[in-house]
Amino acid sequence: MKELDDSSKACIYIPPGQVEDEEHQMSFDVEEEDDGYETRMRAYNAAWQKCLDRVRSILKALNASVVENVVELISGAYEDILPGLPYPELPVVALYGATSALLEDLMYHIQSSQSSENDFGHRPNHPTLQIHLYPSECSNIPNMMRALVTSFVDRESSSKRKATSLASYDINLLRAWYTAQESRPRLAVFLHEFEKFDASVIKDVLYICSMHVPHLPLVFVLVMASPPTPSYLHSAYPRSTLALLRVGQVLAPTGLATVNEVLTKTFFEANFEPDVMPGPGALEYIVDFASRHNASPDAVLTMLQLVHMKHFTLPLSIFVHNSLLGESSPRNAERVLGSSPAFHSVADALHAHLLASPADARPQTATQVLDYVTTARAAFHRAARRMRVAFTIARIAEHVALGESSNMLLGGRSAEGRAARLNGLKMLGAVLRGQAHSQVRYVCMAVRKLSAGKLHTLVQELHAFLYGLENPAIRRDEEDARLWIVKTLNECPQDAEDVQDPDAPIVQDATTKELAKSVGDWLQEYIVLIRLDECTLWDIWYTGASPFPSELINPAPRPTVIAALLHPEDFIRAHGNLAGASVTKEDLTEDPELWELPDTSIAFRRYVDAGRMVNVFDWFESFAVILDDQRKHLKRRAAANNHSTPVRTNGKGKPARGSSKGKGKGRAANGDSTHVEDGGESSEESMDEEEEEQWKNEVQARFIRALHELDYMGFVKHTGRKPDHVIRTIYDVPD
Repeated sequence: MKELDDSSKACIYIPPGQVEDEEHQMSFDVEEEDDGYETRMRAYNAAWQKCLDRVRSILKALNASVVENVVELISGAYEDILPGLPYPELPVVALYGATSALLEDLMYHIQSSQSSENDFGHRPNHPTLQIHLYPSECSNIPNMMRALVTSFVDRESSSKRKATSLASYDINLLRAWYTAQESRPRLAVFLHEFEKFDASVIKDVLYICSMHVPHLPLVFVLVMASPPTPSYLHSAYPRSTLALLRVGQVLAPTGLATVNEVLTKTFFEANFEPDVMPGPGALEYIVDFASRHNASPDAVLTMLQLVHMKHFTLPLSIFVHNSLLGESSPRNAERVLGSSPAFHSVADALHAHLLASPADARPQTATQVLDYVTTARAAFHRAARRMRVAFTIARIAEHVALGESSNMLLGGRSAEGRAARLNGLKMLGAVLRGQAHSQVRYVCMAVRKLSAGKLHTLVQELHAFLYGLENPAIRRDEEDARLWIVKTLNECPQDAEDVQDPDAPIVQDATTKELAKSVGDWLQEYIVLIRLDECTLWDIWYTGASPFPSELINPAPRPTVIAALLHPEDFIRAHGNLAGASVTKEDLTEDPELWELPDTSIAFRRYVDAGRMVNVFDWFESFAVILDDQRKHLKRRAAANNHSTPVRTNGKGKPARGSSKGKGKGRAANGDSTHVEDGGESSEESMDEEEEEQWKNEVQARFIRALHELDYMGFVKHTGRKPDHVIRTIYDVPD
């Protein structure tokens, strides 16, 4: 490199993977992407959007009371103020556990409050303007005041604001702007990620704003992720600051109860039918993650999306919605399934499933195969609907028979009883595995012991559920149960009163005992929790026991980096198109020699062989030996090319590897080390003094770059006692 000869340059940058000759740049051969991938992605988008809309509707219903409470606190912040205060207080709303869905609903309802009537039916006296501030734009007091003032003042003007005598961070500018407003709106300031703000900055900004209350009706909404007790606001800010505030606390619905509500109403609700049903492997991981780490609805949404994404990597997931394979008609679907190479993986997966079926019932043509998939889809959805209805009825019976009290009926131990309740999170996976029969029998036994009043309540709730089903297919399938429940409801005594004392003994007359026994027997026969993995082609619509991709939620970056440094060829096999590797697929099947590795991998290999403290000079000497060996191999390859020795190509007439100088990351050429004999002279030519000096400078530069990369990744630690030594930071390196 010419830059190495320039003594005026103190530092020289060597770009990673630099290749001087354009002819030697090889593109990684990527397999042609099949058309089935795009069809699967469209199916994934439709399935995930359906699940996402359902979860959002559930969260919106759960957040409705919280949103209404916050909107009322903001709109009424300067109404009904306690008289006799020595100075006006600055209204502050501390919002704990807010999710993205809650904030979206809150922003929408605040925006709609500017209209004549909002969604809650309240007619606001004053509209509300809102701005949103984040820690990154509020690093100091002038920046935060500038963001606060200009967000309100410049919100309606698209052009550049005219110059004024007041600075953009002066709150008097905001007060002058507010005085010119006719509607006299409330000014809501949302502070997102409030714990990340500098407490000293917030303290001074709150003091400045409190000096202009009530002439400037500011309301601060503190979006906090910390729990309400102990309060971060009271622990991080002094009493002098808190005395200026009138704090109202609002707690958003979070925790395991919210997770239970989301999972149950999304995948076990009779009136909703998801396109993809998570299996016990995914659900149990979600429940365990929510119990141990984070029970936020946002985390549940992320994990559900990962479940969908992993499921649609399977070729057969293309049949989730229909059997058209992305075509407009069944005839075209039959044609592409039988002839298009893009759907060979789909056809192979189908044939692998069909081999398990009897030979006489096995479809032979493409038409029969697609009809077989359509029939299996209808059967699976029918079984899933039946499972959801049976599970909902079992939960209704459990709620009425066992109630919410810790005193379990029939002498059961309360702690074990609560753990085994059907409305618990851990029972969702057990229901899908077919392991909830004992609890169903226990519920049916409790139903046989019900009093007349509770029995009438149970039959009424079952009647309301069965006649409230929205799906016509479910109503048609459950017609016999609907007729039976009407008949039983007519037989129940209408004037029966339930005993309010839970400790009072249950009294049953002969008629009530016989009717309770009849209802309990019917429930035990009716509640059959079908296992979905017993259906034909179930893995198209059901994830089964497939484990959750936990590495995407809790990745291990350091072992991954170490593995990539030790075995870069494995990384290139997986991500060669992203890394821009100049290799072919034939090269990837071979295990490279040490001299063929990148410079950083060579240095890391020598780093692993050292002790606790590494002598940098010894490290450099061992690195230089490998580069000398690499240079010899590359010169032999260059000599072989010059003497027209056949070179393996990548199918495009270009050599499969490398360059003649071994630059960049040290990606050298593969090939044998055969000496080319031409007049008895070896291909390894000796270097003159200038070339040798240039080579030593290049080796030093490449070692420094590799050392800096390892230092940047945190593998070396410098010591003050021995300047020529570094300390290793890792020791348990896998082979």
